[in-house]
Amino acid sequence: MCFSDRLSNSNFYANFTRLIMSSLAYEMMLLIKEKIKKVTKDKQSKKWLVDNIRLFLLKIAAILKITKRRITISISSTAICKDLFLAVIRA
Repeated sequence: MCFSDRLSNSNFYANFTRLIMSSLAYEMMLLIKEKIKKVTKDKQSKKWLVDNIRLFLLKIAAILKITKRRITISISSTAICKDLFLAVIRA
């Protein structure tokens, strides 16, 4: 689900690098899934697969404003899982 099956280059090192990056992305998804389980009480979001995590939490449009003293994230009010996204970031 992290596109590890796309090893279409003829060069071994390019395929190896892509496989390692896909494995790291999958491990990152597992960490996010553990945080979701700790933060939420919703039974449906605790069962999410990698596709759902990517769709509902990582593909959120936001404005990121960085100043010297703080980082501000402005998320659209129409985002479906806005509260869960903020809870995962804060955890």
